[in-house]
Amino acid sequence: MLPLKHSYLVIENNLILVPLVILSVAISVLLVNYLIVGIAAIIISILIILYGERFLLGLIIVSLLSIVSEFGSTIRLFVQIISFSLIGFLFIKHYGLNFTKYPKVPKSILYFLALYYFAMIITSILSQYFFDGIMLIGRQTIFFIIAYTLYALIRELKDVKTYILALIIVASILAIGTIYDFIASGANMIDLVLGSRYRGAGFMGAQSKTSAFYILTLPIVLTFAFSKIYKNKKSLLLSIAALMMIGLFLIIARAAILSIIVSLMIILYQLNKKYFKKIVISLLAVILIFLFIDPLNEIISTLFRLEAGLSRRDYFWQLSYNIIKDNPIWGLGPGSYKYLEFNYAPVLLNTLPGRAIIGLNIATNGANGSHNIFLKFASDMGIPGIMTIFYFIWILLRISIANYKKTVHGDRQLFLLNLVISAVLGGMFVRCIFDSIGILTYGAIVSDLPFWLLFSILIFFYQKPKEYFTSDEVKGTNVII
Repeated sequence: MLPLKHSYLVIENNLILVPLVILSVAISVLLVNYLIVGIAAIIISILIILYGERFLLGLIIVSLLSIVSEFGSTIRLFVQIISFSLIGFLFIKHYGLNFTKYPKVPKSILYFLALYYFAMIITSILSQYFFDGIMLIGRQTIFFIIAYTLYALIRELKDVKTYILALIIVASILAIGTIYDFIASGANMIDLVLGSRYRGAGFMGAQSKTSAFYILTLPIVLTFAFSKIYKNKKSLLLSIAALMMIGLFLIIARAAILSIIVSLMIILYQLNKKYFKKIVISLLAVILIFLFIDPLNEIISTLFRLEAGLSRRDYFWQLSYNIIKDNPIWGLGPGSYKYLEFNYAPVLLNTLPGRAIIGLNIATNGANGSHNIFLKFASDMGIPGIMTIFYFIWILLRISIANYKKTVHGDRQLFLLNLVISAVLGGMFVRCIFDSIGILTYGAIVSDLPFWLLFSILIFFYQKPKEYFTSDEVKGTNVII
């Protein structure tokens, strides 16, 4: 327990945050007229006084990623304004306006940004819809500023803990929301098993966004649940994992399930190659049994909608291929897809696949619907775009391998942390073979920020020397919960 005098100093230091929070929320109460927000302001202020800056930072992340379309555009806008203002305040509080103090990022990241902006700018200039491209460039720039600010606020292991906990909390909230939505919709498990597709996704409103949180957090929770380091928290971690798996099962996001399996296999291979081989053999045996034994194969086919194949993704892939074939060098340009996609549709628009193309265009306000990150970058930005995404994958791989080498003989918790984060980020690229959102969606906060929060943690450790991971500073420090 902290000495009484020290506790008073901590509370006094945190008091500076309270007026800003109250002022921000008070403005939203006046403009949005939500009484409950005013009550929340009082509770939040008290918690900030008691727990300080990290509680506020975690709350900001949870709010940004969970207050989405289901709550209405007005309240979402004010949550974003308040959150961004508070993030900026915390950044200035620690670093001021002295640019020399600002945390540096690896040169490879700067080279990636230069290539990415070159691709966006040159293809926007050469496109028919220049101003749409400029709008996306502006949105992406704001996103990168936010991502850098959050990266800069990772100053020690407790901040890493805050970010990961925030993502786990959001994933848990989404799982609870999905379960509630499933029950409220009148759906039942029997209908789901018999092939009735449940389209809900809790508070997120989109299955692809919801499933991304499970991809990024479920392998982390499972890995630490079975680690000896956290054996005293095993029940809690397994309960959280079970909640997420129920939410994932209800939306049956096949690409997400595949990504999670790939991430877990990467983790298991690095931790225990003997068990890895046994599990791979067991999985192959189970797959063969379900493939060739009736009625097991029919149950699996119905449950995972295998008869639906690629769920019309092949039509979107063909559409993007048609665009690339006609625009191989520079693509259409960012933001141009919504105006020109129907010119390249591989089917008549009055057919069922054609109506699916129209429906996605309306639902996403014309965002690139390639359902594949490589086709998306190639159709939007041609050769510069495809070079950008492959270079980014190389950077992620390079940083992950460097962190692995530095941590493998160091503190076990930090080794596990770097391993699982590298694995889940790699799993996101597996998912992005079938769905193009979640990594670089031109600055979409809810879609991309979870990935970049974890990537920021990798960069934070990448910047540390090898000696850091074996120093007394990290010995016995609980990183996750």
